[in-house]
Amino acid sequence: MSSDTDYKITRIASSYILYDAGIIAEPSLQLFDRDYHTKSQTQQNNSDAVAEQVGIGRARVTYFVFESHSLVLKHYYRGGVVARLIKDRYLGFDIEKSRAFREWRLLKKMSQLGLPVPQAVAAHVEKSLFSYRADLVTEEIKGAKTLADVLSEKSIDETQWKRIGACIKLFHKNNIYHADMNARNILITAAQEIYLIDFDNSDFRSDSNAWKAANLSRLKRSLLKFKSKQQGFNFDGNDWLALLAGYDGKVSC
Repeated sequence: MSSDTDYKITRIASSYILYDAGIIAEPSLQLFDRDYHTKSQTQQNNSDAVAEQVGIGRARVTYFVFESHSLVLKHYYRGGVVARLIKDRYLGFDIEKSRAFREWRLLKKMSQLGLPVPQAVAAHVEKSLFSYRADLVTEEIKGAKTLADVLSEKSIDETQWKRIGACIKLFHKNNIYHADMNARNILITAAQEIYLIDFDNSDFRSDSNAWKAANLSRLKRSLLKFKSKQQGFNFDGNDWLALLAGYDGKVSC
C-alpha cells in the first residue's frame, strides 16, 4: 500500500500534478488527455481497453489503461446556470484548495481508514492568472454498476439494502460528509461489494446528527426521483426501511 511519502507534486508549464508514486512512476499531461486515450486505445483495437464516455455518478468519465492499471479520468465541469457561460473553469489561486487536489487528498485519507472508495491516482490543475481547470484520475472499480442502474434492471434483497445502509453509516461514523449522496454515487460490484464514489466538495465535518440525516434524506429523494421517472424501478418503502435498519444496526458493509 502507498504511504504519504509516495505522494508527490510535479509541475509541467502551467500545470500541477499531484500523484501517488506508488502507483504510477512519472505522470505526464497525456494522463489527463481524454482525446489521447480515446484515439490511442481505439487504434490498438483492444475492446477491453477502449476509453468510453459514460455517466458514473453525475460526472462524465473516461476509462483507459495506463502502465497496466485500469483507470478512470474525470474532468471537472461547472453545474447550474453558470455552466452555460463558464464550462470548466473555477476561480482560485491555491492549488491545494482546488477541487481536484481536495478530492484526491480526501480519497487518500478515506482509503487509509479502510473505507470502500476508489483509489486516488493523480490530480491535475491547469492554472491561469485567476482561475484553473482540473482533472482527477482514480483506479477503476471493476465490474461495478451504480445502484440506480442495478435497480433499473432488478430488485435487490433486504440483506443488500441493509449492507448499503451499514456502508453509509461507516462513512458517517468517520464524520465524512458526501456532498452528493445519490443513487448514482453508490456502486455495487458483481461480488456484491459496495463503494461510494464522487467526493467532489465533500469533507470531514464535526459530528452532528443533522447533516447525517440530511445525507440520508438526499439519497431517499434521489431514489424516489428515479422511481417517478422510470417505470419498473425497483424501490419501495420496505427497501428504505431495510436500509435504515442496516444504518442503525450491526450489519457489516
